[in-house]
Amino acid sequence: MDTNEIMNALRKEDQTSFPTEIFETESVDITSHMKQLMSDRNITLSELVPSMCYERAYVYHVMNGTRKPSRIFLLRFAVVLKLDYEETQQLLYISGNPILYARIRYDAVIIYALERHMDSYKLNELMEEVGEKPLFWANE
Repeated sequence: MDTNEIMNALRKEDQTSFPTEIFETESVDITSHMKQLMSDRNITLSELVPSMCYERAYVYHVMNGTRKPSRIFLLRFAVVLKLDYEETQQLLYISGNPILYARIRYDAVIIYALERHMDSYKLNELMEEVGEKPLFWANE
């Protein structure tokens, strides 16, 4: 069921009780979602790894589902894949990590960079310029 169908079910005026059936389908798996994003952008795991600033093994563990991705990992992933703001919010939400919040300066800088499709180098420069810890550094 897509989001519009869920919203229509929730808004139905003749609905007398919460429509639990709309949530009976399987939830989205973060690893599958990440792999789909990579596939959509024709990025292989071997291309992703060097850009993430993590040990190769850690990236592989996250991508095969044996490790849960951290928020930082997902933000780096979003920048490397050039995800937009909405795609990044969805990625964070699906993973159970806090979404980006514009009132937090660190998050605001990342939102700014996502909106401008900045690469990791430009984002790091901007983070340092505004006094925030760079998103990409050698290992988390």
